[in-house]
Amino acid sequence: MKTTHLLFTLIICAIGHSQAGYNGRTSAVPQGLAWGQTDADAINFFNNLTSRPKKTLSAKDINGTPYFVEEFKLAKVYYGGKFEEGKNIYIRHNAYSDELEMAISPYQNASDQILLKTKEVFCEIEGVTFKLLPYISKSSGQPEIGYLQSIFEGEKYSVYLNQTKVFMKQQAARTSLERSFPPRFVDSQVFYFSKEGETPKYLNASKGNLKKLFKNKGQAKELLKMKGNDIEVIKNIFAALENE
Repeated sequence: MKTTHLLFTLIICAIGHSQAGYNGRTSAVPQGLAWGQTDADAINFFNNLTSRPKKTLSAKDINGTPYFVEEFKLAKVYYGGKFEEGKNIYIRHNAYSDELEMAISPYQNASDQILLKTKEVFCEIEGVTFKLLPYISKSSGQPEIGYLQSIFEGEKYSVYLNQTKVFMKQQAARTSLERSFPPRFVDSQVFYFSKEGETPKYLNASKGNLKKLFKNKGQAKELLKMKGNDIEVIKNIFAALENE
């Protein structure tokens, strides 16, 4: 535990931040805290891993939200691959700003704290691991860094999902024959894969393209007959590729 406290002290020094309005609070333990965990313990642990969001919107009447899942979910936060039991943190992914917003209760509606954006810190939310990784962007063809959700992890292959929300400004109709559009969020879901530890690159999840990854085309043909959503199919495809 001495190592853990030293680690968190170093993080505090690095970010020089504490959450306004919570320091010194000594009220009863809020809902969602672990058994035996005091309010002060939760706040200190929470503050050690937080930063301020950098990308926000003030526009009103926007269609949609910046989240694929709006609720804060109980998460396991890892620093340097290590997880400390008994510290409850609730997180949701802001897919517009590509930040992991943090809360100390699942009942919060908003948060101005985010998980530190560093490769040393990652989290697991309901069995899905979010990692800050470099990848070759499908849209730009250039290296970028962002949160990728781990879909499949093997010795040879790794597959990730990049979920983002793109903000589209209001568009007025230029003629009576055109439609006007309010400001809105547009969903984007892109798969990336890595082979032998290379930087993840775009994965075209069409059956024809997945078939090209196989040496044994007959096996690929049979696998691609399976029913299921894209994630289920991709998991099975790459599990088979691992053993080829």
